[in-house]
Amino acid sequence: MDPYFGTAVGLAALLFALCGVAALGWGWLPPWQRRHIARPRLFGWAQLTIAAAFVIQLVGGLLLDDWGTRSSVTMPGAVVALFGLVMMMVAQREPRTR
Repeated sequence: MDPYFGTAVGLAALLFALCGVAALGWGWLPPWQRRHIARPRLFGWAQLTIAAAFVIQLVGGLLLDDWGTRSSVTMPGAVVALFGLVMMMVAQREPRTR
């Protein structure tokens, strides 16, 4: 695997983690997302989930040499990423009111 790819994935994981902590701790969102996100705390959890998926993919892709072990680590990382994307979609919906 290309070392620049690993660096890019690591930086993306760090960026998602920092934005997730900012959304959870202070409810802060980047300006381009503020009008789309209805639930900032859920969006923060989603960003932390995506960051964890990137880390899982990075560990599986860079540190493991055996193909079978690598795929058994990276496939759950893909599932975690999909779960984070679903959480992001739910965070964009307005909460139900009675």
